[in-house]
Amino acid sequence: MAIGMRKTVCRALILALAVGTFSGCATTTPMERPELAMGEAWNAPDVITENTLPPDSLWWRAFGSVELERLIQQAFDQSPDLAAMAERMFQAEQQARIAGSSLFPSLNLNGSTGARVADGEGASRRSESTSATLTASYELDVWGNLAAGREEAKASFRATVFDYDTVRLTLASSVATTWFQLLALEEQLRVARENLDIAERTEQIVDARYRNGAASRAELLRQQTEVLNQRASLVPLQLRYRQTRSALAVLVGASPLGFNTDTADKTLLAMVLPSADAGVPSDLLVRRPDLAREEARLQAADANVEQARTAFLPSVSLGISAGGSSADLLSLANPVEAAGWTLSLAQTLFDGGRLDAEQAVSESQRLELVENYRSAILTALQETDDALDRLQTSKHREELQQTVNERAACTLELTELRYREGSDELLTLLDAQRTLFQTRDQLVQLRLARLVATVDLYKALGGGWRYPVRTF
Repeated sequence: MAIGMRKTVCRALILALAVGTFSGCATTTPMERPELAMGEAWNAPDVITENTLPPDSLWWRAFGSVELERLIQQAFDQSPDLAAMAERMFQAEQQARIAGSSLFPSLNLNGSTGARVADGEGASRRSESTSATLTASYELDVWGNLAAGREEAKASFRATVFDYDTVRLTLASSVATTWFQLLALEEQLRVARENLDIAERTEQIVDARYRNGAASRAELLRQQTEVLNQRASLVPLQLRYRQTRSALAVLVGASPLGFNTDTADKTLLAMVLPSADAGVPSDLLVRRPDLAREEARLQAADANVEQARTAFLPSVSLGISAGGSSADLLSLANPVEAAGWTLSLAQTLFDGGRLDAEQAVSESQRLELVENYRSAILTALQETDDALDRLQTSKHREELQQTVNERAACTLELTELRYREGSDELLTLLDAQRTLFQTRDQLVQLRLARLVATVDLYKALGGGWRYPVRTF
């Protein structure tokens, strides 16, 4: 490269450094977070804080079910919804890389060679040429516009990562809840079959008394009707069981056709009932990925507002080019060298109010996200407090129902004995049967409610998730 050409390139580089010292001078408005008094304690009564631990990232293991652990892992591996979310996260990462590339200069190499033949009045003339040019262009980030765009892309990527974490937590809790519902239906079917056995045994007693003249025809028909009702009650339970099993298959990414699970792993009533420390309400800000997502979206909106503000300022671009040309075909022997640089300044003078409107839209979108963030915090507080309340309520109700169930079983046993001896009427026996059937079914429903409330509490607390320190 000739000395003059080198000097030209050096001057351009010095100019770029000089102008670049003003880059990043733009100030960014601090992120506006919602003001909200969260309180220091939960409203739910009797919140247990002793002998409890914060939620673990593998919280579902606390229930002590190997099959539940296997199903959740299968959902993580095969769920199409989670896989689609992973692809969206990858796309957001690539968009952030694209935005980051604007902070670097672009370098292009162009080359051409060819020959030209011209026919005139005299002899034809042939000319050949070969050239190569190296150009570099760089938009100087004088006002911080490009940096703001990069920050917006980074924040959007973080929001997508938190979206993935939210979907993963929701998927795990949905699998756990559906699994418990399947176990509850299986328990209800078992109780319904036991109730049917009791009704059929009572029918035999009534039939024997009828044949011996100690019972009327009406009493026998009543008990036969009760047996038929018990048999009919099995049909909708069996339908719900099959439908719930199919729903579980879809959640874990498997075909519902031929899908089976190991329900013998743990029965509903034998399932471990773990407890978790809810902490203080303010802990939710770093526990829940959906709140982190809203904060990341707000950060992206702040960067977008900064971009809208800098759009009113002129853009500065620097270009450098160097190249050589020769009159030979496919050869740069003894080239003619050329170098130059350009510094361009572009400023919008009139746009019909477009930039003003774009800035107003960006600022309005930021205010909207502030309110969305506040709404998400309020929802998180409500979900956690409701889960705590339901957990404590279902626990107390189950304890009472257990006593009711024991009394109802004892009552049926005594009533059946008295009916055998002729001391009680059939209606008294039927009433004792129905009471026992109802208390057994209610006990299963309360255990299911307690397990679901526990899952909801783990989900409301973020399932052991913590706000990560991420680098990009």
